[in-house]
Amino acid sequence: MKVVDLFCGCGGLSLGFQKAGFNILAAFDNWDDAITVYHANFKHPVIKQDLSNVDQTVEKVKKYKPDMIIGGPPCQDFSSAGKRDENNGRGDLTINYAQVIAALKPDWFVMENVDRITKTEKLVEAKTIFKQCGYGLTYAILNASRCGAPQRRKRFIMIGHLGEEDGFMSNILELRQSDKEMTVADYFGSQLDIQYYYRHPRSYARRGIFSVNEPSPTIRGVNRPMPAGYQLHSNDPVKSLEGIRPLTTLERSMIQTFPKDFRFLGNKTNMEQMIGNAVPVNLARYVGECIMAYLGNNNPVNYEQLREDYPEKIVNNSSVSINPELKVDKEKNVLISLVKNDNVDLFLDGSARIYYTGKKFPSTVALNKLYYFMPYVKQKGIRDIYLIKIARVGSKHEIHPDADENDLRLVFEIEKIGQLFDDYKPVELKIWHTFTDTTIKSVLSNRL
Repeated sequence: MKVVDLFCGCGGLSLGFQKAGFNILAAFDNWDDAITVYHANFKHPVIKQDLSNVDQTVEKVKKYKPDMIIGGPPCQDFSSAGKRDENNGRGDLTINYAQVIAALKPDWFVMENVDRITKTEKLVEAKTIFKQCGYGLTYAILNASRCGAPQRRKRFIMIGHLGEEDGFMSNILELRQSDKEMTVADYFGSQLDIQYYYRHPRSYARRGIFSVNEPSPTIRGVNRPMPAGYQLHSNDPVKSLEGIRPLTTLERSMIQTFPKDFRFLGNKTNMEQMIGNAVPVNLARYVGECIMAYLGNNNPVNYEQLREDYPEKIVNNSSVSINPELKVDKEKNVLISLVKNDNVDLFLDGSARIYYTGKKFPSTVALNKLYYFMPYVKQKGIRDIYLIKIARVGSKHEIHPDADENDLRLVFEIEKIGQLFDDYKPVELKIWHTFTDTTIKSVLSNRL
């Protein structure tokens, strides 16, 4: 799908949609420093444009004939970090964005903003413009920490599709979210050399020290040092300030899920502002993958990209103990996948401890929500249920030295819980039509 990004900034939204499989044709912004950074990281053109000039913007964008326009109009007039005055000027850019959409009528659009926009008349006005053009609208407040980013950052996402009913993607946006918030430690693994760090509070009535074992607070456009006279707050999770430091610019960009090799240029003030303004890459990717799932585009997962996103573990249930009292949670997600003939005996007697996927695996499966595994045995069906202790990217070279170590697969380290059914139950194996809604409940109710 061909996409144009408006208000692109340094490229968080573009990169996320690109990772989700969209073809970004061009991007537009009016901030020279952000344009320089964008140009350094993408091959497609980025164009300087005053996006409040709707007629001129329409003329420049229409030559790309985009199927989709994405964008995050500046949010400072709505943000809790700003003056919260929607008539301060920048709020009008949300209306300008809607006017560009109305003039070009792409099949799809995506608009991102702060969650507080839901309390504004600007959003009401923009929605009216979209509805008059025939768009069905889905919108939600997404917490980035449940969408692949180690940051408790809530953002408003609106998706429009011509000719659809309102709420057409609500279930997908909800179901794909992780049950667990991603922490800084989950994302960085062993890359960080700290356990606690300083984030300057908006007022000293709030804490300033945070643990890597929780999601980061919202990455803002400033990164102040810890003042010499900082007094410990009652909610700070430390007893001493020894060794406490603010995050570096690189660390902040990585919490925004920009890759480590993303090139930020310019002075420190501008770089920090760009990073704070950006849409977290993985949040954008999450939205893009939801749209792909809605469209039924079951592209194979990119193992190299997955290993970059999850350098250690995708799922970690290693602390869960299997015992006779362990009850199966019907709401948890389950992967049903074929067992090859040379491994069947291990699954028939319950001694299997590891499962490798094939070379291709559907990208629409919400990997970070998987909890159970049920092996599908040819000419039999499914019966046994396993806990996925660890899910990660690996290769068969780990246990077969002759195998190519670059032949990447998904590796599930598993442990048998018991039998979900008394005997094998034949089911239609539909892994390439699996999105995110295969739960134990759906298996038990035969809704496969």
